[in-house]
Amino acid sequence: MRILLVEDHDIVRIATGMLIQEMMSDVVVESAANFKDAMRAVSSGTYQLIILDLNIPGTDHLLTIEKLRARQPDVPVLVFSGQKEELYGLHCIRAGAAGFVSKESKASELQEAIRVVLNGQKYLSPLVRAQLVASMQQHRVSDPAELLSARELIVMEMLLEGEWTKDIARKLNLKSTTISTFKTRIFKKLGVDNLLDLARHVEMYYSSNGNGVSDRK
Repeated sequence: MRILLVEDHDIVRIATGMLIQEMMSDVVVESAANFKDAMRAVSSGTYQLIILDLNIPGTDHLLTIEKLRARQPDVPVLVFSGQKEELYGLHCIRAGAAGFVSKESKASELQEAIRVVLNGQKYLSPLVRAQLVASMQQHRVSDPAELLSARELIVMEMLLEGEWTKDIARKLNLKSTTISTFKTRIFKKLGVDNLLDLARHVEMYYSSNGNGVSDRK
């Protein structure tokens, strides 16, 4: 297990590394103190998790998430930051982060977030979860079946099941570019920006109409 800790403060970096090693014995925690070193690390090594402080020198906040994920798209990025969670938490999730933990949080919350993210899930704190729900309730949650074509519904289901674009294209005997076009249309019609928002939209619609998400097929 290799984890990249992107943090420019020595004390925080050392303490966080010790916290991680308390959780697992077979972990190697590597560190980068600035954006340049972080990019060099993800360009030359493979990691199972990146823990990122948004305030590292050399870049500006949310763009760091996008650039790190562009180099290693399958590696989750967990933001661990001193920035206010109520201002940055949801934005980080929408920028592609797998979770956000405030440096004001207890050590146990950071450890829980690491466990959740390493298990392949998103870590949403109660605050971020509430913000996500509130942002979606500002407009009517539409029935996907009313807005999407039959083919778009099929693609949506496969996306929500975690299928990759190329795998969907192969199974439906279509080009990957065609699936990407369907994905763009789905997002636009439902007013969402990413797969996390799409999942929440579908979950909220079926929950508010008395059906669980698992019952929609």
